[in-house]
Amino acid sequence: FIAGDHSHPEVEGILGWCDQSAFVVGSPDEIPDSVREMEHVLLVSQTTFEKEIFRQIRDKLCLLCPHAEVIDTICSATGNRQAEAQSLSQVCDAMVVIGGKNSSNTQKLFEICKEECSNTYYIQTAEDMDFTAIRGMQRIGITAGASTPKNIIEEVQTRCQI
Repeated sequence: FIAGDHSHPEVEGILGWCDQSAFVVGSPDEIPDSVREMEHVLLVSQTTFEKEIFRQIRDKLCLLCPHAEVIDTICSATGNRQAEAQSLSQVCDAMVVIGGKNSSNTQKLFEICKEECSNTYYIQTAEDMDFTAIRGMQRIGITAGASTPKNIIEEVQTRCQI
């Protein structure tokens, strides 16, 4: 089993090595009941997959198949960044998530922040942000995908302070 997004290039790459014997699951509901009858079960994850959803998948899979082997392959930096973004978004008036629109880890950060803070904005550069939308807000959190260049983050931070 691969916990991840079906169309993510990393998941597609893993599938290429699985000889048609793998299942991709993006939520616990996607685990087939037939797992109870499987002799060998292994769970891995897309490295940028949301940690909490991976935990839910792991828990259900292990409940249905107690002999399942689980290897948490989520990048620790990704997991830490997601946890920090969640905590930060709980205490902010607005959150700005910076990163590429095709970046899976940035999309996950946006989803996590949006759940905690309704004023969450997903941008690629400072030019994408309507800074008037956050004018007057006291606490503005900023997070970014792993490959977002430092200069873009700094520019957004500077413009948020004006």
